[in-house]
Amino acid sequence: MRSVPVLLILLAFVPATQAQDASIMANQQAAQNAQLATQQAQEAVRLAQQANEQAAWDAQQANQQAIRDAQQASDNARLAANLVAKPKFSVKPGTHSSAFQVKIHDSTRGAVIYYTTDGWTPTESSTRYTGPITIDRTTILQAIAVARQCDRSRLAAAVYTLNSGTPALATSQAAASLQIPASSSHGSEAKLVLPQGTAIPLLFASDITSKTADIGDKIALTLAEDIKSGDVILVPKGTHALGFVTQADKARPVGVPGEVFFRVDSLQTKNLVIKLNGSAAKEGHDKYGTASALMFPLPLGFLEPGEEAEIKEGTPFTAYVATDTVLTSPH
Repeated sequence: MRSVPVLLILLAFVPATQAQDASIMANQQAAQNAQLATQQAQEAVRLAQQANEQAAWDAQQANQQAIRDAQQASDNARLAANLVAKPKFSVKPGTHSSAFQVKIHDSTRGAVIYYTTDGWTPTESSTRYTGPITIDRTTILQAIAVARQCDRSRLAAAVYTLNSGTPALATSQAAASLQIPASSSHGSEAKLVLPQGTAIPLLFASDITSKTADIGDKIALTLAEDIKSGDVILVPKGTHALGFVTQADKARPVGVPGEVFFRVDSLQTKNLVIKLNGSAAKEGHDKYGTASALMFPLPLGFLEPGEEAEIKEGTPFTAYVATDTVLTSPH
């Protein structure tokens, strides 16, 4: 009978142990909840800090963009104030049935006008305008104006089409073939002179763009037609010629186009280098009107640039012999 009290003690101990275990679990759960709450609070602080940093970054970028826009606006105003007026033609581009004359005017006091009719962009080395231009064939007329202490004008261009006319392009400047008469002979060789000023028809051998061109870059061209004396070919078609980029500007905002200036240096034969003269420029499409229209309500930072200048492979160009050059015909 003495074992009964022991049993009673054991039975009483069980609930106490269970209560203790429940208390321990409750404390552990509370600790876990507290830890989770701390982690959530730390995450909230991190997110708030990240949001503050992003807001500060956005504000900095907006401020920098505002500074750039203000600078662009200042540059635009300076450019507009210092730009020679764009030349104007007296006849609108279009199709005509007979020859006519075009006058070129510029509103900037003292401006000098230069023009081309061969498809190349005019420069200060081009023909100076001194009076009405007769258009008697399909012609690409382009003009610029230059004045002291000012930037040269935007390019003015017009295409005049004559129903029965022949296109006045660069290829029309040179003959289809070059015939060189013999000036003297000695033994089995005949000496022939390629006179100074002889037109040499060339073709560009690769593409050129103002986006990648740089001053001093070499330009590869080829002879477009044989140089002959009678039936004898003196310099064959396809002979390499060498040119150089003399100036290159990429397209810029406010519709300003890219441009490339170049000169042709020489024709490289097997036995002789024939020095050549010839230079020209090519300008991309001017988007000034489009860019001006976009000035409001869009920010200045969104103004699109003009198009890059491009000279495609196969484009014809005429250079000229720089000095009388003696050629020797094969026996």
